Amino acid sequence: MSGFKTRLAQTTFLVLLSASGAQAGGFQRGTADTDVLYEAAPFSTRLGFTYVNPARGFERVNGVSGDFGDYTGTYQIPSAALKLGNDTVACVGNYTEAFAAEADYSSLPGGAQPAGFPGGSRVRDLEFDSDEISGTCRVSYSRDGMRFSLLGGVFGEDFNFNGTSLAARNLGPTLPGALQGALASFGGQLLLPVALTADTSQGFSAGYRIGAAFEMPEIALRAQVLYRSEVEHDDITGTGTLVASNNAFVQLADGRQLSIPQAAAFLAQRGINVPPALISALPTGGTVLANNLPASLNTATSPQSLYINAQTGIAEGTLLLASFRWTDWSTNRAVVTTVAGNSTVSPYYWDDGYTATIGIGRAFNENVSGSISLGYDSGVSTGAETTYTDLYTLSGGLALKNNDWAELRVGGLIGYWTDGEQRRTSGAVFDADVGNDWVYAANVSLKLSF
Repeated sequence: MSGFKTRLAQTTFLVLLSASGAQAGGFQRGTADTDVLYEAAPFSTRLGFTYVNPARGFERVNGVSGDFGDYTGTYQIPSAALKLGNDTVACVGNYTEAFAAEADYSSLPGGAQPAGFPGGSRVRDLEFDSDEISGTCRVSYSRDGMRFSLLGGVFGEDFNFNGTSLAARNLGPTLPGALQGALASFGGQLLLPVALTADTSQGFSAGYRIGAAFEMPEIALRAQVLYRSEVEHDDITGTGTLVASNNAFVQLADGRQLSIPQAAAFLAQRGINVPPALISALPTGGTVLANNLPASLNTATSPQSLYINAQTGIAEGTLLLASFRWTDWSTNRAVVTTVAGNSTVSPYYWDDGYTATIGIGRAFNENVSGSISLGYDSGVSTGAETTYTDLYTLSGGLALKNNDWAELRVGGLIGYWTDGEQRRTSGAVFDADVGNDWVYAANVSLKLSF
């Protein structure tokens, strides 16, 4: 095979997948860069950065239509790889953000998700991330123009979670008996809006990768299968903080809400005096009511996955590229956050996820190659939540190489998210609908080889 075609085989494959993290259903973010294991140079390193904008927002909430803004936020995926080895044995060390999610519902009516039940807590925002540090090795055997490889390695993955829920605390039992009785006679309640924040984490837990590869350099053929094990984080603990999110108010039986001065005037008209000292003693917005509360999360599972990718030359300077990934997202049922005995549930109940891409890579000259691909990601949402519906993507990239030791890659992706719905009958906390939305991503990486 010509040197021209050899360079194409070595440079184009990752360009195709440069922004693929944007289309992995569920909480998938980055994956360990094991493709550098096949670089011919004894030493290779690659640094990458991906930006993703998954614009997803509700069109209807509990049957009410409106412009509720996007609850998904933009995010970045850093990655780093360092490879040492030769044609027979090579190892790579990787860092990436493997799993993460972020949602902000403060643009919804009331500044949070609707309550799951009367008086229940309402999720305002949540985010988590899992960093992965890994080592993967390749052992190869070459014969008759073919190379067979076994791959294996271990990784460590941590888990960090932060979330805030809103609720209303009933201060009625803290009032003098006479005032309690007066409020009760009007069907009133003295309520204090509160925000309960949990900040939890768990250190690194271990998992493993194992796989195999087959290559025929003469036709630029490489096929690889790689399995990543499941990791359970079952000791996610930390602290919680309870803060008054606004001033106390009185809610009457007819649903009217009265500020404290209005409530005092309302009672005074009926011959009931509220002591000024009692009013001044009530917490105001921003008051920290309690901190260092015990907080925990239920077991969080990073799902097992199977990844298959392949490339082969189909004409001079041209490659056919394809990939397939299965991820066991059905292990993700719900996130249960508990602070000082108070729990908030965010349901998922996902299906397994399947992602496939197919594309073409082409070398334009000795220094520039590129690729373009189509992708499909089966939605994992089942109706308990509706973020991850079916996704169709178009991605492409360029590899720029002006010498034997440096290569710059740039890529981009645009994705079309199909509409969907979540319903309480399917396990959702509230009914909602999302429309057809767009996903955008961009990636840049730099590889150095010696």
